[in-house]
Amino acid sequence: MKAWSLPLMLLAMAAQPAAAELVPIAFAPPVGRDLAYRIDQHRTVDGQQSRFSATRSLRFERAEGTGGGYVLHAALRTIDSDAPSAATESYRAALTPLIGVEMGFRVDATGKIVGLDDMDRVWASVDQGLARMMKGFAPGSSQYRAASAVQALFAGLSPEGRLALLAGEYQPLFLFAGGEVEDEAAGRGVRTVAGSPLGRPVKVEGVLRLEAREGGRFRLEENLAGDGVQVRVRYGLSTQTGMVEDQTRDLTLGGGTLTETRALRETDAAVR
Repeated sequence: MKAWSLPLMLLAMAAQPAAAELVPIAFAPPVGRDLAYRIDQHRTVDGQQSRFSATRSLRFERAEGTGGGYVLHAALRTIDSDAPSAATESYRAALTPLIGVEMGFRVDATGKIVGLDDMDRVWASVDQGLARMMKGFAPGSSQYRAASAVQALFAGLSPEGRLALLAGEYQPLFLFAGGEVEDEAAGRGVRTVAGSPLGRPVKVEGVLRLEAREGGRFRLEENLAGDGVQVRVRYGLSTQTGMVEDQTRDLTLGGGTLTETRALRETDAAVR
């Protein structure tokens, strides 16, 4: 075997691409602080641009016992839409029963929601809220049919399905928590599933890139595509808490685009 000279070894090393820097994202939620989490969707309904909004309250506390982690106290507070009333029936039927229902999610040290305290009480409150709402609708009306469809969906859920449904809008806050962000110009390959408002899950894949570091925040961008769908997501990730404080998702299907924004703020900051 031919021995390599030092200059040749240095040239060979220089020819290798530099390894991407992996930046760990610690999970340290803001314990004991009141937060507001607002989600807005803008999409075309009946030929006009319409808004669908929901605001939730959040507060983290440390979990008692030896297991560690946190309890996320959360509740849906308000929903609103400027879309034609017929276009909001399913939206309101699905979310109205959740308004004001206090939930305590168990979140592990990596930011994964692993349980819900007193699930039976929470689910009974949701069922009761749905039943009260249905009493205000005339049987056979479109509102009643929309609520009945939600009732059938809820009734068919397993305990795991109930947790997934109730936690679904909170888990995106922890998308990067306990993991790593790759600081590499080429980005990192991503495969996932695009859902709402497609009506069916669509597999998409693409690239996630760290676009900028801004003090205590990372700016990331994800570009994905699959089966006629294009998705662009921009994240504002806090390096202090490990949580996604801002997110904008543009989902394009054919000639239509849905834009969804998510913003997490301390309550006082949210009302200024």
